[in-house]
Amino acid sequence: MELILKNDLPHQVKAYTAIANVLSNDLIQKNSLYYQNPTLLLDRQALMTNLAIVQKDNNIPAEYKAFNEIGSYLNLDIKMETGTGKTYVYTAAMFELHKRYGINKFIVVVPTLAIKAGAKQFMQDGYTKRHFKDQCGYGTELDVLVLEATKKKKGKNYFPGVVREFVAGSSQNTNKIYVLLTNMSLLGGTSKLLTDSYDYGVEGFYKPIEGIKATKPFVIIDEPHRFSKTQKAHEFIEKNICPQAIIRFGATFPEIETGRGRNKIKRKDYHNLLYDLNSFQAFNQNLIKGIAKEHFEPVSQRQDKVKIMSIQSKTAVKFNLIQQGGPTKSFELKKGDSLGLIATELEGIIIEGISTSTVELSNGQVKSTGEEFSTDIYSTSYQESMIRLALERHFETERINFTRNNKIKTLALFFIDDIYSYRVNEGQDKQPYLKETFERLLLEKINAVLPTLNEQEQEYKDYLQASKADLNATHAGYFSQDNSSSDEAIAQEVQEILYEKKKLLAIKDEQGKFNTRRFLFSKWTLKEGWDNPNVFTIAKLRSSGSENSKIQEVGRGLRLPVDEYGNRISNEEFKLNYVIDFTEADFAEELVKEINGDLPQGFTITDEKLAEVAAKRNMDVDDLFVELLSKEFIDRNKNIKAENIDSFFEAYPEFTVGLQQGKVEDRNKKKERKIKIRKAVYDELKTLWEEINSKYILHYERVEQNNFLFNELLGLLKNGVFSDTYITSRREELNTTGSRVTVNEDSGVQFKISKPLPYNEFLKRICRQTNLSIQLLHTVLTEYANENNILPDRINEQSAANFVKLFHDWKVEKLSGRFSYSKANLPVKATALTFSDGTPKSEITQGVIGTKFIEGTPSEKYLYDVYAFDSPLEKDNLLVDGIQEIIVYGKIPKSSIAIPTITGQSYSPDFMYVIKKDNGEKILNVIVETKDVENQTSLRGIEQAKIDCAKVFFTQLTIDGYKVEFQTQLNNKKIRQIIDEVLQ
Repeated sequence: MELILKNDLPHQVKAYTAIANVLSNDLIQKNSLYYQNPTLLLDRQALMTNLAIVQKDNNIPAEYKAFNEIGSYLNLDIKMETGTGKTYVYTAAMFELHKRYGINKFIVVVPTLAIKAGAKQFMQDGYTKRHFKDQCGYGTELDVLVLEATKKKKGKNYFPGVVREFVAGSSQNTNKIYVLLTNMSLLGGTSKLLTDSYDYGVEGFYKPIEGIKATKPFVIIDEPHRFSKTQKAHEFIEKNICPQAIIRFGATFPEIETGRGRNKIKRKDYHNLLYDLNSFQAFNQNLIKGIAKEHFEPVSQRQDKVKIMSIQSKTAVKFNLIQQGGPTKSFELKKGDSLGLIATELEGIIIEGISTSTVELSNGQVKSTGEEFSTDIYSTSYQESMIRLALERHFETERINFTRNNKIKTLALFFIDDIYSYRVNEGQDKQPYLKETFERLLLEKINAVLPTLNEQEQEYKDYLQASKADLNATHAGYFSQDNSSSDEAIAQEVQEILYEKKKLLAIKDEQGKFNTRRFLFSKWTLKEGWDNPNVFTIAKLRSSGSENSKIQEVGRGLRLPVDEYGNRISNEEFKLNYVIDFTEADFAEELVKEINGDLPQGFTITDEKLAEVAAKRNMDVDDLFVELLSKEFIDRNKNIKAENIDSFFEAYPEFTVGLQQGKVEDRNKKKERKIKIRKAVYDELKTLWEEINSKYILHYERVEQNNFLFNELLGLLKNGVFSDTYITSRREELNTTGSRVTVNEDSGVQFKISKPLPYNEFLKRICRQTNLSIQLLHTVLTEYANENNILPDRINEQSAANFVKLFHDWKVEKLSGRFSYSKANLPVKATALTFSDGTPKSEITQGVIGTKFIEGTPSEKYLYDVYAFDSPLEKDNLLVDGIQEIIVYGKIPKSSIAIPTITGQSYSPDFMYVIKKDNGEKILNVIVETKDVENQTSLRGIEQAKIDCAKVFFTQLTIDGYKVEFQTQLNNKKIRQIIDEVLQ
């Protein structure tokens, strides 16, 4: 599979363009040496002016603007919640800064090796390179130079090669951006890698740090909460690297204290915050998964604890049993004794080893002197129950994901106490406890699921049979000790988990065999920076302590998933199953507090928001302002009064900020609602549903018959697609005039860069990006070559990228009305509502219908037994009991109808209705697309193009013998109006 990146996600575009917008061309001075970045002029007035404009555009709260300042370098902060694409954004920022200002020397600093591996994988992967070069049209690429710790060898002391390449790389090379990727442990501290002197240097520098400093780099810091400004790595960056700019990207920023005594306050260390995509926005905008937390209550309900008091000469251990509401008892046990002597819940756990400070137990856990543990949590039965629950949730989700039209590989992540409860220790002659337990419970669960599968789920049945045939292949682990392991099997597991994301996400391997590896084990090693979007279940079999950020704990599972073809699925509601022990029973409440605690202290209503709410309430803007002012909800400056904030949000929910209901669920308190499909209603909608799910092909036959497409493509080729790429040197001479030294620029030289592609690969690359047939491309290119001489080296990557960009722009602009649909003769497949044999399913996933609910029983005309919706406009469409002409209706599950469009993306409308005229003579079928915008001109170009395609599609459906009325509903139109228009 190939992961498909999108370049037009608003929350990401805003972030990286904010950085570029702070700078301007008049603040950039040409570099004086070929290996240096251009010089950024720290003009405080100009930068502060630009900062203010960017912060206003991005609605940065006033309290954060108070920390704006320009120091000895430019510091910029970008806050983005975990899972929203920080690595993509800082990569895009480098391309944008290079495109606008010629900056091409960047240092990316990350805190850990795992994050480093993830960043390296993303920036070096072929799909990333093609995305930024071809789809985004930057026409350049990253040269990622990874700095690694090395051991000194006898003989010559060689300068680090990646630093040599970074320093010597020319800033005049318009086709390359140099990125030095390093982790914090190599900056200062005990590492001398950059500060040692070497026998050989580069450009006269024999200390790597001196060469790096001379390039005038821009530094990007990932996870800034790990890099407080008093920490050694940050001090090393400031004092030794001396960057022109430090750009920090993180979900969490370090805290600093200001003031003394009673005036002492803690605040986040924001410094020129440009963009604030906080956690409640990420959840509310469906940029990440929601969370469903679950735990088991303790078996005994007493919550007794065992504490290791002391160890005597590696022979005996003193324990205290601390009983809730009872006396504390002491025990002394030796190697081979059972912990069941202390408490019956611990029966079966044996002391297998004693060191000077630790006790090794038969369940694989190692406990230290002074450590406490609950008798219930660390009992075999409790841990097994947690694993069973995690597997239950995993298979619930996997079954749904596997039976979709475009399947989703479903992963689960287990955080455990000790590596040797999962991995065989050297000299150990038996299977580790946890691994053995997991495989036993997995086999048990597979055997329970298989008999429940129906004929339409044959492929999933085969997948489970393959899992059952080789249980060991279904799981893998990554631990810090693995970095020094020589075991080939372990190395392969680590390689797949850390570096082969696409392989892990694939349901089948290159040979067509099932890839069943989907259960991952770690000891918190896979935390910040590790990225796999298809983690749907996290089971925390070890307690991490209450001081940890709750968002960071679940962060590995928050990213939106990708399907089997690499497409990110962003228009559905997904939930992360989070299984923990009872000591963290309040996790969901604490998480909600943390999310809402991320909000700024003061809120101001913008003019735009006031106008939006006034329009929805059919009020004049000024009247609404006066109403809020008179009720003392706001002051004259539109600031919400803190003392009345709760009653204000209750009375005017349209203004509410904070986490929406249902984004974080506590399954122990609220049972997940299942949405059932009403068979009788579906029978009425059956014909309409089957027809709109018919597979149609989008093609250009009418266009090609008129030679329109051929001529248009030929025109694109004449628009500068084929051009030589040159690299230009900058030659400067030093002249002495009296006592002054001046620099005179000479013309330098130019060299042509040649990176040709084989002709067949050139055609394939354009075909993959545009869906144009290779035959058509060849015909057009042949015609162009008859009139223009195409040199062989101009059939290259840059030319392919030029054509793809021009074609995508042309397609949306000019293809409206010049395409057609034809029905495909394809076998019937399962749909969101039916199995492949056409019979309706009994229930549907809540997330594909809506996240909010209307209490009460829906109308008998409605397809489901629950009203679920996402927006106020959808809510209005559901409550139509008074419209007698409606026979039946239903909300169309998200992304369930894949109508191909000229944008390259599929389209799926929102509602379906079957209505009748007053005399009952004629039945009409209506499909409605809802858009929460005021008018047609508010739609983005791509959205409008999709709707235009849908109109053509439903027209073709009518021509083919089944009449469907397609209507677009904007914010100012009611469903009653739409039905009246259709009836007329």
